[in-house]
Amino acid sequence: MDDGKGSALVVALTKSGKRFGGYNPLGWMSSDDYGNTNNAFLWFEKNGKGVKCPVLSGGNAAIFDFATGGPAFGSADLCIGPPEAPVMGGFTGPDMENVSSIAGDLKKGKSSVGGAYQFVQGWPVAGKFGVVEVEVYCNLEVGKRLSYGNKGLFSFFG
Repeated sequence: MDDGKGSALVVALTKSGKRFGGYNPLGWMSSDDYGNTNNAFLWFEKNGKGVKCPVLSGGNAAIFDFATGGPAFGSADLCIGPPEAPVMGGFTGPDMENVSSIAGDLKKGKSSVGGAYQFVQGWPVAGKFGVVEVEVYCNLEVGKRLSYGNKGLFSFFG
């Protein structure tokens, strides 16, 4: 995935031509943990216009950060490329020797909107679905704001 690259907009296209995705303001770090935010949302295209499915009040568990899977919003609201094995914290996280055996397939997805995000009539997928294309647009400005040149962060203080 695009770890450490800041906020991200996910765009997916199904085999039937439906376009949808989500916005993750937290970014991903492959932590196998949830992220809470009120600023995330799911979206879909309807009649050529974007429709938002806002995160439910409190933003609890709005983002799931799989170490071996693709983009995930909520525990089941939208997951593209879910891992092939159960997630159990660091045991299936990035320290595993062979993550390719349990890595998610970005051509598969599943969705059950209503857990962490508001269901909006017209949401284009339910249950398992096939994906033809996934694009993730990241905020590359994050690294520039945090950069202190070749001297490192602590050189700023003295």
